[in-house]
Amino acid sequence: MFIVSAKLNPKKAITCVILFGLALIALILIVAQAKRQDSPADSAITAPTDSERTAYLASLGWTVDPSPTETLAFTLPNPLNASYEEYNQLQQEQGFDLAPYAGMQVKRYSYNVTNYPGRPQQVQADLYLCGDTIIGGSILYWGEGAFVDTLVYPG
Repeated sequence: MFIVSAKLNPKKAITCVILFGLALIALILIVAQAKRQDSPADSAITAPTDSERTAYLASLGWTVDPSPTETLAFTLPNPLNASYEEYNQLQQEQGFDLAPYAGMQVKRYSYNVTNYPGRPQQVQADLYLCGDTIIGGSILYWGEGAFVDTLVYPG
């Protein structure tokens, strides 16, 4: 049997208890912040209908035609291949992450954008959904100087 004893005066004991309490509170706050950053499901957006998807795009500043120009169902590769990894970097810039959905069935809904600054045609908004949850999206321009960008409205 091993016994340890220490002699503390009341002032040192109170100081130790307060320091221990502050360290415990700091640890709890750090863990809570890390959990908040690691769980995109906390801010998950569900949009099972065209009207909900177009309303989501409108909340970001986009004006789109009410019906998708294309709907495509496919399975994300598992693991994500190089092109998806690159595309996922774009998704992560805007708070999405495709990696947790690797190997799962997703749908892409493509909408014609009518208000892209300086580009009245050939702009499309894509939303990717797993079930009813939006897991990603992008803006694409197919004309001269084609590009893919985040859903963040320019300007």
